[in-house]
Amino acid sequence: HPLNCILFGAPGTGKTYATAEYALAFIENREVDLSKKSVEERKTVMDSYNAYLKKGQIVFTTFHQSYGYEDFIQGMRPDPNSDKLSFVYADGVFKKIADEARSDLENNYVIIIDEINRANISKVFGELITLIEEDKREGEVNAISVVLPSGAKFSVPNNLYIIGTMNSADKSISLIDTALRRRFDFVEVIPRAEFIENATLRNIMKKLNESLVSELDSTDLLIGHSYFMGKTEADICNIMNRNIIPLLYEYFYDNSKKVKALVETVTNGLGVAIKKEAMGRIKLEKQD
Repeated sequence: HPLNCILFGAPGTGKTYATAEYALAFIENREVDLSKKSVEERKTVMDSYNAYLKKGQIVFTTFHQSYGYEDFIQGMRPDPNSDKLSFVYADGVFKKIADEARSDLENNYVIIIDEINRANISKVFGELITLIEEDKREGEVNAISVVLPSGAKFSVPNNLYIIGTMNSADKSISLIDTALRRRFDFVEVIPRAEFIENATLRNIMKKLNESLVSELDSTDLLIGHSYFMGKTEADICNIMNRNIIPLLYEYFYDNSKKVKALVETVTNGLGVAIKKEAMGRIKLEKQD
């Protein structure tokens, strides 16, 4: 398995959902199993995942615009044990799990970074951008260590895996810079029609994505299977009005004509009709 990887794909393709299976596979040194799971099978996966989470072998964090180096590696924090205002160095989430992994080299450790491109990545990673490379890890021939703000030396052990997720449809946030991109393996998570039990909904998703690829000439802007899983024909209006149509308006930059044409194409013959409010967006309604 790659020490550093990013799962990327369109909204609703199950990237965050898949991180639990990836983390278990990395820790248990086995192949990743992305086959469809029953409720009982998924519960077994999550029970194992939560057990490792409790032991500290897995850590989950989510990046956001305010996330910084101090949260991830090390920063100054007020000293809660002092009677007067004073500051001490506090380790961030990555340094904590790196130290745990270093003290237990016989086992693998995993840090999951959800929405990895939602933060200023260069600012968050800092000098870590070099240390996470496979040949720069502790114990490797080209191993490198750095001095942290506290003065302590720090390196990344080679039993610590990094798994990130990235929404390929969201272009309004910072992209992965070239230096960091080179240090990660990118794994595409695609829409899986076979995960949708209902044939009608499965057909809707297929038509939606075929039309989007044709219209936008991009596989970044697709519709994931999670919107349709566990649903039936009775849920078509709710799924489209609350999830799919708002997403289509983003994809087509609020072009109502294009959204309407696409929705008409994929819902033709399903007993629903498009209604357009004078002061609002289109929505589906069941026909009498």
